[in-house]
Amino acid sequence: MSLSFVRRAAMLCAGVVLALTACGSSDDDPSAGGTDTPAPTSAAPSEEPTSDPTTEPPAEPSEPPAETPAETPAAPPAGGSGSPETTDAAITRFETFLHALGAADVPTMCAIAGPAAAQAEADGFGPCESTMAIMAGMVSEEQLTALQTATVDPELVDDSTPSQVTIPIEAVVADASFSEEELGDTVLAYQDGDWFIVD
Repeated sequence: MSLSFVRRAAMLCAGVVLALTACGSSDDDPSAGGTDTPAPTSAAPSEEPTSDPTTEPPAEPSEPPAETPAETPAAPPAGGSGSPETTDAAITRFETFLHALGAADVPTMCAIAGPAAAQAEADGFGPCESTMAIMAGMVSEEQLTALQTATVDPELVDDSTPSQVTIPIEAVVADASFSEEELGDTVLAYQDGDWFIVD
């Protein structure tokens, strides 16, 4: 989202923070230090292990290093839960984001716009959960309802850059209109087996 919707929401969030302290890191959280100090009643059990050094050697013959190939399943999750590197898949992913925005489904919004939100947070704005909630509050009820069934006109999508798709605001087909400030152009990139909003 070119000076993206996410960043605009983050900027608005920053303004709201000054007034309401609604976004940003939750440093106001008064920690109840009592839970951080567990009573060390295990002093006596710590002496027992010294008397049972024979129990440790049996643990060494563990040949589970053969289980290291189990790390290979890390590749399947990306492809299995992701989507193909096609323009249609990018459009579908963005439509899912629009529907989530319309429903104020912050977890889904963060899952799809994570990279853009992470950049906004690195720039000093609040975490994704806060900026996405603010984003959902930036549009009217009528617009939120329209977003729940919004689609994207594939003819207006720019897929000229490899592994990247730009969806202009004009490509969003909905029963309500949106200004550039409310819903700007969006850039999705193919990363780790799925499409994510990066700007």
